[in-house]
Amino acid sequence: MEYLLKTRDYFKNTLHKIFHKSVGGVICRQCNLSIPFHGCLLDFGTCRTKPGQYCIKEILIKGGIQWYSIQGCTESQDQCFKRILTSHQIYSTHCCHRPLCNF
Repeated sequence: MEYLLKTRDYFKNTLHKIFHKSVGGVICRQCNLSIPFHGCLLDFGTCRTKPGQYCIKEILIKGGIQWYSIQGCTESQDQCFKRILTSHQIYSTHCCHRPLCNF
């Protein structure tokens, strides 16, 4: 079983590297401030990922209401899938790897 998991991970990483080399990255939406019901206020168009980068969407929720979101390209995978909970707010990030998947 362990061998199968290692083999799966090896092929997954290899395909990921091949995908980035052949396609040259993924195009992501880039917006530095998006507010619900108003849309993107600071629209920077798109960005293209480099190897090891992903499309990202960051969201801040206070009192159960989404206050704003930010979309763009990550610098590293460390930015992905974070969730910070306090008594009054939730900050979360979501990463994806398909064209314009961070709308």
